[in-house]
Amino acid sequence: MLEELRLHNFGAISGELLLSEGFNVIVGETGTGKSLLLSSINFLTGHRLPFVSDGTFVEAVFRLNGDEICVRREICGGRSRYFLNGMRVPQEKVKAVVSPLFVFQSQRQGITLLKSSVQLQLLDTFSENDELLSEYREVYSRYTESLAELEKLREEERLRDREIDVLKFQIDEIERVNLQPGEEEELRQLKEKVERVDQIRELRSKSLCLLYECEGSVLDRLAEVIREFEKSSLYPGILDRLNTAYFEIESIVSEIEREVEPPETELSLEEIENRLYQIERLKRKYGSNYDEVNAFLRNAREKLERLENITFELEQAEKRVKELEGALYRLGRELSERRRKGAEKLKEYLKNSFSELGLESARFEVSFEELGKPSPSGLERISFLFSGNPKLPLSPLSESISGGELSRFLLSVLSFISFPDITMVFDEIDAGMSGKILRKVAGKLREISKRQQVLAVSHSPQVVAAADRVFKLERNSKGDVNIRVLERDELVRELSVMLSGEVTESGVKTARDLLKSWEE
Repeated sequence: MLEELRLHNFGAISGELLLSEGFNVIVGETGTGKSLLLSSINFLTGHRLPFVSDGTFVEAVFRLNGDEICVRREICGGRSRYFLNGMRVPQEKVKAVVSPLFVFQSQRQGITLLKSSVQLQLLDTFSENDELLSEYREVYSRYTESLAELEKLREEERLRDREIDVLKFQIDEIERVNLQPGEEEELRQLKEKVERVDQIRELRSKSLCLLYECEGSVLDRLAEVIREFEKSSLYPGILDRLNTAYFEIESIVSEIEREVEPPETELSLEEIENRLYQIERLKRKYGSNYDEVNAFLRNAREKLERLENITFELEQAEKRVKELEGALYRLGRELSERRRKGAEKLKEYLKNSFSELGLESARFEVSFEELGKPSPSGLERISFLFSGNPKLPLSPLSESISGGELSRFLLSVLSFISFPDITMVFDEIDAGMSGKILRKVAGKLREISKRQQVLAVSHSPQVVAAADRVFKLERNSKGDVNIRVLERDELVRELSVMLSGEVTESGVKTARDLLKSWEE
């Protein structure tokens, strides 16, 4: 709910409203800007107004789910700045917070009540369909998901033969190549060796000859040196190092004999290159390495198996859709029946309410139009039909109802439905109504305010007297407009002026009686 509203230099208005959580009324002489004050709420969300200037600001404090939210818009240097809880934010952020918290209604401006979807919501609320509608929507969601899955399967079946041919070709191509883990790297190493086989043979032959096999080899010469140092016995340290060098060269010779030799393979260089070409071609089509190619093969096999068995899957999907469709129509028919019964009760309820509010000749019906298939909200589309003149036929609410009739229609509807966390704003909806009807209007507004906050502009003493808090706009000699709360005695005098045109003894007495009647 709206707790505080502060304005500075908004047109000519400066001041603040500390609102009641119930029924709040704004009064003031013509031209003081009562409707303008209400427009400050729209100004918060970004509406452009021609009269604002540097220094103008509007600030509102809300209470929502126990949390306090403060929003502000100010004009500085000819530009707007928006704040949320003290932090500067984009306009859309403030709009997203403020807009859902208000519903405006006046005799010049309709509300969402004219929308067919909202009328259906109202009928369901009056018919107490919340639980059944929730169950219907849950089944509808599952139904649409299953239907989408069925259509997807049908499309796959339509393309099935071509897809199966493609998959079989891909699987056969990968399986024929039969790529093994690490094979490509091994082949590349083997290719390098096969390409240099003569060089390897020559390297083996020369190195073994020089180190070991030929006359005067490194090992022969090193053995002679070792024998000479052994004879002298003078340098044991050098002898140890010579022996170590001998053994190391022997080890190298063994490694050369083991490692440096032409590759033992039955594959020719051409065969190796062909195999590497096959692997490279496979990688270009199915993955950059063995793991990716193998994953592609696994997925292709799974998809092929699924497509070859898609007939069974289709049968199961069709069965699931048929079951959900049956449940959906069963719930939809039950919902339709409850709506039709609720429509008759709503018709009777509104007839009585219209009579109380001076619309004795008004007629109301709910039109039902069956849909060709289930929708998210049921099996039919509904619309409210209205006629305020017995000589005119019933027609859709948006086409047939006047501003004053719409206001009274809304008051009747709000007697049985509430909008949680929303402030209802009424701008002179009581204009042009007689005293007896105004008493009923005041009662409706007071009743609504017990369930949600109401903020209204009114010229009617009956409506003002029913309020929990009354704010008055007053223009001073400089043309500035200030806001103040009317305390009890001030309210009595204000009501006396509204009733008699001035403060009189009889007017004061009537005002006190009027206030007392609401207190009782």
